[in-house]
Amino acid sequence: MADPAEPAPGSMQDEKKEGINDAELALKGINMLLNNGFKESDELFKLYRNHSPLMSFGASFVSFLNAMMTFEEEKMQMAFEDLKATERLCESENTGVIETIKNKLKRSMDSQRSRVAAMNRLQRQIIIADCQVYLAVLSFIKQELSSYIKGGWILRKAWKMYNKCYSDITHLQEGSRRRASQQQAAAPPSLSSSDASHHSRSSSPGPSPSLRPDDISPEALDRLKGSVSFGYGLFHLCISMVPPHLLKIVNLLGFPGDRLQGLSALTYASESKDMKAPLATLALLWYHTVVQPFFALDGSDTQAGLMEAKSILQQREAIYPNSSLFMFFKGRVQRLECQISSALTSFRDALELASDQREIQHVCLYEIGWCSMIELSYREAYRAFRATEDGVSLVPVLLRLFNWSVQRSHR
Repeated sequence: MADPAEPAPGSMQDEKKEGINDAELALKGINMLLNNGFKESDELFKLYRNHSPLMSFGASFVSFLNAMMTFEEEKMQMAFEDLKATERLCESENTGVIETIKNKLKRSMDSQRSRVAAMNRLQRQIIIADCQVYLAVLSFIKQELSSYIKGGWILRKAWKMYNKCYSDITHLQEGSRRRASQQQAAAPPSLSSSDASHHSRSSSPGPSPSLRPDDISPEALDRLKGSVSFGYGLFHLCISMVPPHLLKIVNLLGFPGDRLQGLSALTYASESKDMKAPLATLALLWYHTVVQPFFALDGSDTQAGLMEAKSILQQREAIYPNSSLFMFFKGRVQRLECQISSALTSFRDALELASDQREIQHVCLYEIGWCSMIELSYREAYRAFRATEDGVSLVPVLLRLFNWSVQRSHR
């Protein structure tokens, strides 16, 4: 018989869940995912799925990613249901009209609670916008006219939410900095040297001592800004690459396309502590190593973007030592620098690391095939394109079209 004084195992687990930091845990889950821990990441998010909207979104994102990598109808339907469930969870927690009026009346009495509620509301709105973007992608995959119209409408709603949240968080950050500078200016002369040292420390990551305890912490604002900057930046970046004769039409529909602003937002997101920081990093690597050279966005300058990509890879090398995606982008940089032998080594390492990720293997084999042709190793190129290596038969990349590659080529 259990000792009555000892807490039940279930209650201990509940207390442990209540004490976790969902932002840190979500970031840990995404890092697991990128270090080829797809199964471990999925289990982590599912375990804490009901803990918070952020963890629910993490579980839905993993489900969506799994669907996009396989293009199986069952998994796409599951991803759709998971995203809708997360969206409903965030919408159900949004404050109603009556509660909003009550909060306004009590704002002077309980300002801290209202600020926390505002932060939570912004977080939920960002998650809803993220879910809508992924739902739009799932809609586009159906390749029907009605699906295109529906997906475009969903994207329009998502962009409005991104734009509003980005503007609100930017204003909150400006107000926080303004209050900090005003308090420093009003500080007693005897504390000026201490304030100066505090000011120098506040420019680096960490709490700003110049803010009042009941203010929203700068760290929370920075994380939220990083969270919304991922979607905000991707919208700007992707739309900026639309052909000029279509760009005016897209702009008339309310979608802007500022490439520099998009890159700036993605850079901010990649340096934040939000769970989408690693995804923003991958988006930047994709732009610098795939999009920029393919579309010749900088004219004849073939080295454009390589320095940025190399800097990103060097900074993240210790965090993602077993990431097949980061190893793949390392190979892309080496190939663009005409270091074909080194690129082949990196692509083969990425192929080995992606042992459980068939679609990443296909991309690596494609690069191995072309690099082998550049080195005039036609036998190796043939083996890569046939996708048969060391007796392990993989699905051919170029000679056999399967559902994933068909959908990918039609987009």
